[in-house]
Amino acid sequence: MEEIEAFGALGERLGLQLHYADVRAMAALAERLAPLGVTPARATAVVYIALHEGCDQITLGRALGVNRASTMKAVDELEALGVLERRPGRDRRTNALHLTPAGAALRHQVEAVTREHDIAAFAPLDPAERAQLGRLLAKLRLNDDAADQGDAAIAASKEG
Repeated sequence: MEEIEAFGALGERLGLQLHYADVRAMAALAERLAPLGVTPARATAVVYIALHEGCDQITLGRALGVNRASTMKAVDELEALGVLERRPGRDRRTNALHLTPAGAALRHQVEAVTREHDIAAFAPLDPAERAQLGRLLAKLRLNDDAADQGDAAIAASKEG
């Protein structure tokens, strides 16, 4: 029995299905990234810093959607790996984050591994389905009014 079926009606919920798909995809990505010495979250941080050279930890944390302590831990770990360095920031309270040459090389490896991972993880979908999934996920991710619309949809379903 597939694990999602064990939840009965809950297993039919899109949120739970999305969660299980994400857990499976992220576990596979973690396996692919392990030889590089980074987790998916650390890999994401490396790419973000490469694209936003000199950003501070607060900006990085917001971009990653993690708290200050988690951001500091990530930066400490990346610095220990020798892929990141802290330099003086815009004021005495901040550090500017920069990749080292090893970090720049890691960024390119991460991008290659994640490209390969996407091909493998989404192989069951044809190109049109992958494009549609991307559009649908973007629509959900970018919709700030989702909760209000969801509440309205619930109210409407109860009326009819």
